[in-house]
Amino acid sequence: MNKATRFISDILFDKEINLDFFPSKNNDKFWDKFVEIGSSHYVIPALYYKLKERNYLRLLNDKLASYLKEIYTQNLHRNTQLVKEVNEISHQLKSNGIDHVFLKGAALISSIYKDSIGIRMVGDIDILIDEKQIFQSKNILKSLNYKTIVSPFKSFFKDDSNHIPRLVNKEKIFGVELHFRITDKKNSYNNKFIHLKKISNEIFIPNKPNLLYHTIINFQKNDYGSFKTAYHFRTLFDIMNLISKKPDLIEKLPNSVHISKIQVIMKKFNLIDHNIPLNLYFFSKKFDLINSIYIFSILNKLLTNTFILIPLKIRIMQIKALFLNHDYRLYALKKIGIIK
Repeated sequence: MNKATRFISDILFDKEINLDFFPSKNNDKFWDKFVEIGSSHYVIPALYYKLKERNYLRLLNDKLASYLKEIYTQNLHRNTQLVKEVNEISHQLKSNGIDHVFLKGAALISSIYKDSIGIRMVGDIDILIDEKQIFQSKNILKSLNYKTIVSPFKSFFKDDSNHIPRLVNKEKIFGVELHFRITDKKNSYNNKFIHLKKISNEIFIPNKPNLLYHTIINFQKNDYGSFKTAYHFRTLFDIMNLISKKPDLIEKLPNSVHISKIQVIMKKFNLIDHNIPLNLYFFSKKFDLINSIYIFSILNKLLTNTFILIPLKIRIMQIKALFLNHDYRLYALKKIGIIK
């Protein structure tokens, strides 16, 4: 694991740092890697917040400190708008008797980050809807001038999504994804999310165990974290904040290999005490190899992208569409945050 990665972990998770070994202001190679990793893991605002909280911004060069502050400020303004948009949608869903809970970023901003909403980056507004009310909910969003955005390559994919096509409003910042289940497979846990909901900041969200469970499952299963033996600092940051007052909460979640694997990764970053089970020995060793030998990490990415993500043929079609299809280009650029 490289020094920048370990340093980011220490900052995010409040580990003790010997200031005698704090990276030099002029170590451009280190700080470039710091920004690169922080950006790819969507934790630049969190890093700024933590550095400021510990009075470490004074140890950065002025240009870098200014850059981090600007990203945080933009994210704060963006999330201020998120709260407004979530409240507007929440009011309409409640008024129409829709059984729902907000998920992921919207739920976290309205609960554990409600006193520091600039700390977390959010993509879309995700909402879990009772499956019987999904199309009624879609019509409610349409009445608020949200329109369906469908990928031009939808027909090439197996229809196993856990949400209907993304909805966008040109006057709003955030797109909306209406989910009818939390993973690509039906299970009884979907109903528990809604039935055990709680109110936080005037919106419905999952209770803390369910919010923690979904935070883990969304990355480990939906985003293939388990298969790729990958980690994401934003996910780890969310998990640690969710269990900050109840460290044993993760132990009470439903038995799942995805939960077990994230615990192995958390141990690797010295975030929890955990005995790695024998059945995850090879997973643990694979993680070590990926994060210590560059060529091994490249091979792992090539193999996983080949077998579980998107076939090369569709990747080529997507690239072509970025140049030739205006609607898809607009969708893609908004999805990755390049344009609003």
